[in-house]
Order: sequence, then structure tokens, then C-alpha cells
Amino acid sequence: MAPLSLWFASSLLLTSVLAQEPTDLPNLANSTVPYNLPSSAKYDYAEVLHKSFLFYHAQRSGKLGPNRRLAWRGDSCFVCSGPNGEDLSGGYYEAANTMKWGLPLAYTVTQLAFNVYVFGDAMKAMNEINEAKEGAKWGADYLVNCISGPENFVGQLGVSAINTTDIDFGYFGPPEEYEMWVPDKIMHPAGLAYINSTNPSSEILGESAATLTATSLIYADTDQTYSQTLLEHAKDLYTRASTHLGSYMQSTHPNLQTVKTWYPSSIYTDELAWSAAWLYVATKDQTYLDQANNWIRNASAHNDEYSWDEKLPAVYLLLWMETKNQTYAAGVEAFLSGFLPGGQWKQTAKGLVYQEGWGSLSYAANAGFIAMAYAKTLGYQSTNGTKYVTFAAQQINYMLGDCGRSWVVGFGNDSPLRPYHKSSYNSFIDYPMRGQSNDVQENDFLNSNTTNRFILYGALEGGPAWNDTFKDDRSNYEYTDTCSNRVTQDYNAAFTGLNAAMVDYYGASNFKPFTDCGLDLGWSHPNASNPPQWPADDCYHTCNTGCSNLAASNSSNNNPHTTAPDTGHKSGAAGLAVGLGTALVGTIVGSVVAFA
Repeated sequence: MAPLSLWFASSLLLTSVLAQEPTDLPNLANSTVPYNLPSSAKYDYAEVLHKSFLFYHAQRSGKLGPNRRLAWRGDSCFVCSGPNGEDLSGGYYEAANTMKWGLPLAYTVTQLAFNVYVFGDAMKAMNEINEAKEGAKWGADYLVNCISGPENFVGQLGVSAINTTDIDFGYFGPPEEYEMWVPDKIMHPAGLAYINSTNPSSEILGESAATLTATSLIYADTDQTYSQTLLEHAKDLYTRASTHLGSYMQSTHPNLQTVKTWYPSSIYTDELAWSAAWLYVATKDQTYLDQANNWIRNASAHNDEYSWDEKLPAVYLLLWMETKNQTYAAGVEAFLSGFLPGGQWKQTAKGLVYQEGWGSLSYAANAGFIAMAYAKTLGYQSTNGTKYVTFAAQQINYMLGDCGRSWVVGFGNDSPLRPYHKSSYNSFIDYPMRGQSNDVQENDFLNSNTTNRFILYGALEGGPAWNDTFKDDRSNYEYTDTCSNRVTQDYNAAFTGLNAAMVDYYGASNFKPFTDCGLDLGWSHPNASNPPQWPADDCYHTCNTGCSNLAASNSSNNNPHTTAPDTGHKSGAAGLAVGLGTALVGTIVGSVVAFA
């Protein structure tokens, strides 16, 4: 194994030519499709919620422990220590690969925690709350391990490519055998990049601070020590992010070049507003609210997208939930207006609001989550509340089957069989081409008609082109004129919360908690070993029934559509009282909220 000093040599210039994100084709969506909100649930959102959480088990890195749910996933990232001894084996893999890019990873975990913060009651009623919280903790713990003293933070781990040679992107085997077969024997730490005062990234540190604060809030009522530890780390990272301003887009660090192609950051002031807003929610310190408003002013032109890159709509939503200041509500409504009839974003002929081609479904799911969370605060049955619920229902129902097929692996009619996902195709327990060249394996993976050998339950594929087309083909991982069947950690993040929102809207009593019972998780495979031994009273992972914690009465909303408007948001986890911040003077200028 080469010494770390060699791994970090400047000769490893990560400017990939072979693995480069394509430019979006023209967006020709130009429809407005009327939609009638179903009076009862059209799909089993509780089932999708359960399976979406299961998808994140397929993305886990590190030591999975004795209770791993998928037979085809095992321990991985064996050579994942930083130069200062940081344990970087945990967290989530980005997509089909084993990259850990700081911004999209942190965003994913923030959103997983945000889902609990807003729709935790619905998750509790469906017996999903422990799974939801533990999933956020899995990611938050990795980010804590990325803190390397008072100066350094690991903002990236992994090598996607070196010059014209794909490394991680050129490996088509399972994560569990990465160190054995990866091209050129380049290990993950070779792509490590520290974020610090001389190599700043306010977006990575800001989003990570938001992650830790949001996760702190959802653990405040069950583990106060852990919650407080996360909060102190979050304060520290926010201070670093707001003191040493800068973006990785301007970085000259050799390991932060390829990320500019795959995850180009637009601005960083939205992540600073996002983290300051979360810190205000957690601490009620007016200083954080004042700072959030300052960052909002700097980011105000970026209120038309919610994604791993853009956070401003969620900032408005969170601060509206906490303060009930109408200026924040105006910001949320300005964002959502772009997705409604007459707005900036048009629909496909079958009703998908089409913002971008690369991950078209994720943008719709993200907007749907914002719409449902905002509608919850207004009251689902209010005029505006119903309008936003109708939009969100149209989008998620498109994904689950209204377009004529399901876009979620392992759910619904004609669901995808060949997602672009390497470990569900080549697993460490079923790896027919083990030892063959990566070029041969790549050709097989991309061009074979073989279905993925294991079911990647819950994965939301990237989505159709503007004309609603679909092709169940692993070679379609990039956005083409057909579709994208790529799956990623961030695609499922708000999508998970959107399913919980639909359970909340239609009423938990109208759903049954879903379990692993009957799912093909790979344990019948002849090479599967060491299956988990669940307790006798476990009703989440087994076919057991009758557990008292499955009662739908755990939910505060058992009757459909009856959620009253929030008079002040109270986290189900933290039980925080609403603090009304200093009134802000704001005006709507077009679709942008401007603060005086």
C-alpha cells in the first residue's frame, strides 16, 4: 500500500474526461395537466416509505454489524482512514459508486432528519420512526468523524477519476471487494480533501452544520447527551463556514476538481442561511436568526430550486414554521408558484413538473415535500393547503404509477429491473465476473440485458425525459433523450419525506405499517451467511404481528385531511417552544423575497 504522502501528491489531478456529466438537453415540456386530488390514498405510501428507508441500507458504508438487513451487502471501506487517523469508513455511498462527496452527502442526511422533524408523527404511526432517526444518525456520525481538529474537515473521500482514467467510476464490482479490484489499486484516501481556512468551502461546512443541528433536534427527547454533542459540533462548523468564506468551486486542491463537474455548487450563502436557521431553531439565539436573514439577503435570487445545491426555499419554510413571520411564508409561496399552473416550470404530457432533466423526479419530489410541509402549517383543508397538496399528490402519484409505470424499484406496476447500481448487480455473494478486467465488467454491466441480481428496494430512479419516455437499461445512467435510471442518495431524501407526508394527509389509520415480511432481501441465496437474529417481538423486520407499537393511534392525525393549521411549529422530537423572532421588513419583488 502506498504511503498517504504519495496518495495526496499533486500529480493525482482529478479531472475526469471519461466520466463527465452530460449537459441537459433542451427542456421541451410545455403542458399543464389538470389533476383531481384523490379523496383516498391511491397508493400504499407506507410501503414506499418502508422501502425508501431500505434503499439507504444498500448505500451504507463501513461496518454494518450483526443486524444488516440485506444479505447482498456487507462491511466495506476497509482502507478509509484519514492521515490524522480519522475513521471515514461510515456514511453513505453517493450512487452506484463509492464516492463520498461532502455537499450532496450532508444534504441527504439533513433532509432525512428534516423528514422526521416535520412528519415524525406519521412515521411513528407506521412504526418507522426508529428507522428514520437511525438513518439520520448513520450519516451524522460520519460527518462528526470528518472533523479533524479545530482546523480541518474532510470534505471528500474517494477518487472518481485521475486525468482520463476512471478509478471509482471504472470499478464495477461490489464495495466489499473494492480494495481488491479497483483500477490501479487507488484507495479511497487518495481522494481525500480537507476543508480549512486556506481551502474553504462554506457550502460543505454550512450544510454539515445543518445536518448535525437537524439530527440533534430529532434526538433531543431520547438522547440528550448525543443531541448536545451534535449541536456543539454544528456551532463549530457554522463558525468555520461563516468565518472563512469560500466555495470549493474556486478551490485549487487537486482532489476537488472532478466534483465541480458532477456537483457544481451555485452559491454558498444559501447553506449558511440554512445552517444558521437550524441553529436558531435549536438554540433560540437571536444572533443566529439575524445572521440567517443576512445570508438570505445574499441568496435571494436563488429561490426557484430545492436540491443538494439550492436550499433557500427550505430556509424560508423552516423559519416560517418556527416564527410564523409572513415574510418567510411569502418566500415559500414564491418558490411554489413556479411549480403551479402558470408558473415557470411546465409539465410533461402525463403531469410531471419538469424542472431539470438530470434527476427530473427528484426535483419534483423536493418541491412536493416543501408543498406538503407548508400545507401542513396552513391546514390541509384550507384553500391554499389543498392547492399545494394537489400539486404534491400529482407528482408523487406520477412516480408511483400514474404515468403508466412505477419509477421506484421493487414497488408497483412494471417497476424498474435494471437500475444503474453496481452492488445490486455484482454483489459480493454473487459476482460471476470476479477477477476479470474492469473493462470487461463494464461492458457486461452496461450492455447486458441481465436484470440486477438483487432488488434495490425503494430506489427512486432519475426519471424520464420531457416526453415521459422510459428505458429499463443500465446504459441510461446519464440523462439522455430517453430517461435516466441512475439512483443516488439525494434522489430519495425528500422523496422519503413526501411519502410520510401523504400518510399524514390521508390519515395513519388508513394505512398498515409495512414490514420486511415477504421481501426478497437475498437471504435465500446459497452464498448468503450470518442472517440477523431479530428479537421474538420484532414486528418491523419479521412477519410477527400484534405488536402494540404498531397502533395507528400513535399518530396525531388518524382522520384524513383534518390536520389543523400550525399556530407554531413544535418538533415532535425536541418539543421546542416557538420563539417569535424580530419582525422583518420584507417585500415581494417578482418571485424573490427581499429583506430591507
